[in-house]
Amino acid sequence: MTTTDTTGFLARLVPADPLRRRLIAIRLAGAIGKGVFISGSVVYFTLHVGLSATQVGLGLSAAGFAGLISTVVFGMVADRVRKRTLLFVLFAAVAVGFGLYSQVDGPIGFYLLVVLIALLDYGIGPTENALVATLIPDGERVRLNAVMRSVFNIGFSLGIGVAAVAAVSDRLLVLIPIGSAILLGLAAALVTRLPEGAPAPSTSRPRYFTAVRDLRFLGVVGVSSVLASHITVLMVVLPLWALNRTSVPPFLVPLLLVINTAFVILFQVRASRGAETVAGAAATGRRAGLWLAAGCAAVSLTAFTGNLALVVAAIVLTVLCLSVAEVMQSASAWGLAFGLAPENAQGEYLGAFDLHITTQNIAGPVLLSGLVISQGFWGWAGITAVVLAASLLIVPVSRRADAAMAARAESGEVAERRGTA
Repeated sequence: MTTTDTTGFLARLVPADPLRRRLIAIRLAGAIGKGVFISGSVVYFTLHVGLSATQVGLGLSAAGFAGLISTVVFGMVADRVRKRTLLFVLFAAVAVGFGLYSQVDGPIGFYLLVVLIALLDYGIGPTENALVATLIPDGERVRLNAVMRSVFNIGFSLGIGVAAVAAVSDRLLVLIPIGSAILLGLAAALVTRLPEGAPAPSTSRPRYFTAVRDLRFLGVVGVSSVLASHITVLMVVLPLWALNRTSVPPFLVPLLLVINTAFVILFQVRASRGAETVAGAAATGRRAGLWLAAGCAAVSLTAFTGNLALVVAAIVLTVLCLSVAEVMQSASAWGLAFGLAPENAQGEYLGAFDLHITTQNIAGPVLLSGLVISQGFWGWAGITAVVLAASLLIVPVSRRADAAMAARAESGEVAERRGTA
């Protein structure tokens, strides 16, 4: 990358507007803190606290299920309170929770704390998105989220480096929860410099749990969860396949994530173009599905060859396809989430849309890895077929959900005019 290219790239990540710079700074601080903890948590809890691998896995799975509840509930709360205040409280509480990890000395305390922190942590996303929807004009939100995602990947990578340093010595392991707590506390402090987002007018608030009763909206969420399986394929299924069913040396597997991270940092903003509307976001999601299917098809061919060079080439090609799918699907999800969220329930709908990631994180690893490892080529073929079906469905289901939202908005306006007549 030339000096001019580097300058232009940094300019895209550091906008001139102070409000956007503050939002990006919050994302960077949170990303470094999450990177420190997520990459080092298993090492910390097994070596420092003395928990077994089974106990750590059980706790992290329980945390994932807690997110199913939290994303929707805190989205509804964000519609009814001051969004900046709620975001500050959540960041501050999670920071305290990370700090308390340093005092955990057994499984019971770990289980209680990991679930409590997850309930709060999963509420940060919908609250932050609801605040962005209040502060940033429609049409600019998708691009800002793309910038923030690139920044997140940079921060997360820095956090991994900090965790790696802390893991060098048993005495330094305590820096993993403490460092995470400090960085999340910094994010909380930065939140106080944002404008306050006003709640939706009380007269226009919908009933509770409207989003999860909106079947057409849930249809979009469900199809998007299939398109989001690039997460599970890249993080879980592909490494397991490479280690168990190919001759790829183990040291090459972590490098796959390096390729993916660099790709997302460089191309996420570019991939968000055209996803600002529901129609554009759906079309972007369809292309993401095609790239994901192409990646699954490419790696499936390694079932028929033992040639190391061909296997490595196919796996690298798969990672590149999955990376394209990731940046496109992320942009699609932001465009659909913001576009299908009614003004009077943005927090709840944005939180409910996050379920497409939460459900993928819970169900994806078990279902997809089991299918591929047990069935080999036909397992990859099955995933490819399902993804292709989702890529065909995302446009029509999004169109119907958008039409239904427009009809509800029009009927609400008619009712309001009648009430004031």
